[in-house]
Formats: sequence, structure tokens, C-alpha cells
Amino acid sequence: MIAIPVSLSGRYRLSELVLSHVTRITSLAAAGVILIVVVQMVALDTNASLYLSVGEEAPVTREFIQDRLGDTYEKPDLGHDGRFFFVQAQDPFILDSGPYEEVIDRPLYRSQRVLYPLLAAPARLAGQWALVWWMLGINVLAIVAGTYFTARVAQRIGLSPWFGLAFTLNPGVWAEINAGSAGTLAWALAMGGILMYLEGRLPLAVAFLVGAVLAREAMLLVVAGLAYDAWRSRRHVPVAFVAPLAAAIGWGIYVRIRMGADLWASESEEFGVPLAGFIGAAREWLDASDVVRAAAGIVFVIVLVRFVALARRVPHVLGWAVLGFAAMAPFLSRQVWFNVWDISRAVLPVVTVFVLLAGLDIRSSARPRGTAVAAPRVK
Repeated sequence: MIAIPVSLSGRYRLSELVLSHVTRITSLAAAGVILIVVVQMVALDTNASLYLSVGEEAPVTREFIQDRLGDTYEKPDLGHDGRFFFVQAQDPFILDSGPYEEVIDRPLYRSQRVLYPLLAAPARLAGQWALVWWMLGINVLAIVAGTYFTARVAQRIGLSPWFGLAFTLNPGVWAEINAGSAGTLAWALAMGGILMYLEGRLPLAVAFLVGAVLAREAMLLVVAGLAYDAWRSRRHVPVAFVAPLAAAIGWGIYVRIRMGADLWASESEEFGVPLAGFIGAAREWLDASDVVRAAAGIVFVIVLVRFVALARRVPHVLGWAVLGFAAMAPFLSRQVWFNVWDISRAVLPVVTVFVLLAGLDIRSSARPRGTAVAAPRVK
């Protein structure tokens, strides 16, 4: 029989205890997410097509989808991203650009986010409805994985694993799943990348970040934040951080070649003159006496301002990782700021990290002066 030192066995027991605590929290989050999804479908007497966000006022996309599925749940107005991801999942490698150009409103912009439809596409082997359910399943699994990674990050920096719920309860996460979009998947992968970076496992961190960027190109801001932290703490940026940028550029070139577009072509409508988008949205809120949207917009402004202040007061890699999203907020267009769910999706990472930094701030204020959180070790 092999004898194990008491200190070592105690450390193993502590590790198992923490890990089991993280697992219990993740399981609780998973049960809650599934319950909410089921309740939404039951309340609206529908099925997973609810999360395709098919719009009543988008006949071309609606007909494309209903030709393959039959009757689907229809949302007011134009609908949202899920309908386009369904189209992309039919042919994620754009072997035939026709449906992209005919059905998708901004095919170059949409096609940059390939990971979600690429992961969903194999379900078509079991039929089109299997694809619909699997698209929903991917987003549910992304929330669960994101909760797990966030709980692990929280534990890693000395907080309770319960802080993992900062991912689950993030309103942007739910806006993403209800839109049938890829932001939750992207942020879950980015959080996995942050966890791997904190653990000094650079190859895995980069692999997660490549996936995050291919799910939503804005996650390059996370890559930039981690690269800055590496430079700030060690005056050295690992060459591997080029991989997510190279993946985004490479895929973008491929998309433009497949669609016969100029390599520098862009279809982004989400950015403009600083503060012009917020001011334009605020005018509409006031003109329509829309108290709910106005209040939500003000709350997000407060969170963004407080987050920047926290990131300065608590100089931690988490803050650098998502500071770019706060810096981006003033440049967002009126259409992003106008709707609560759109602005919550645009700055989704900020909300999760704001909660974690607030926890670090409270913990550090209770510490003796001169102590600090240890910097991650990157191998």
C-alpha cells in the first residue's frame, strides 16, 4: 500500500472539494437554464423554432426556413440572428454563395461568424428539425460551459465559485440565446481561454480564443487584452496570440473569395461617431416616453462607467481582457443602443467581469495593505 503524505492528501481532498462545488454550481445552472427554456416554449405553445427568431416582416428568410421546416414560430418585425445562422448551417463553407446573397441581409458580415453554424451543421444528417434543436442545444451547452469556466476562474482568483453565476445570470447571455445568436458560445470559449491563461496553459488558451473569435470576431478584444496583460507583467507577448487574429483574417479572406467581394469590403452597421448612437437612442426614448428602454440604457451606462473605474482600481487580467468592450461602447450605433437586448449583447463580457472585479475589490479592501492578487504564469 502506498503511503500519501498528510499534506498532499489534504491538498487533493481540498481540490476535489472545490471541484465538486464548481460541478454542483454548474449542474444547478444547467437545470435552471433548461427549465427556463422549457417554460418559454410551453408558455408560447411552440418548440425550438422559437430560438430561430424568424420574423413576420422578413418574407424571404421566412420562406427559406419554412420550406425546410414547415410551420415555425414567428416573432414580430424582422426577427433576429438565429434565422441567418440556420441558413449558414445549410452550407457553412459557402460552397454555393447563392442562398447567402439571396436570403441573408449582410452575408459578408454574418459569414465571419462561422463556428456556430459549423458546429450545428452535422445535425442536418438527422433532418432539418434536428438541426433546429441542436442549434438550441449548442447555446444551452455554451451557458453551462461558460458557467463552469467562470466558476473556475472565480475560484482561481480567490473568490467563491458561486461567482460563476455571473455568466449564467448575465442578461446579455439570455438576449443571445433568445436571438438564436452566437455570442454566448463566443463568450464561453473566451472565458475558457481566460481560465487557461490564468492556469499558464497557453496552447489551450489560444485554442479556446481561436474558437471564440470564429464565433464572434469582437472576441479579438479579449485576445488584445490578454496580450496587453502579458506585456504589462512580463514585457513579452507570446507569438501564439497571433493565431486568433490570423484565423479571423484567413476566414474573412476565404468568405470574400467565395462571394466574389473585394478583400477590404465591409458590411458593418454597428459603429459610428462617438456617443452619436447613444444620443440618437436617448432622443427616441424621450420622444416615445419609453421609460423601460431609457432606464435600461442608463443602467448600462452606469455599469460601463463603474467597470472602467474598477478595472483601474483593481488592475487584474480580467479587467484588461474585456476593457476593449467598454471602450467600444461609445462608438455603437443608435440601433444597438435603442434596444435593451442589443446593447446587453454588445457589451456582454463586461457584465460578467464587472461582477468578478467587484468581488475582487471587496476582497482586497478587507486585506492588509500591500498584498495583491498573484499574476498568472504563462508557460
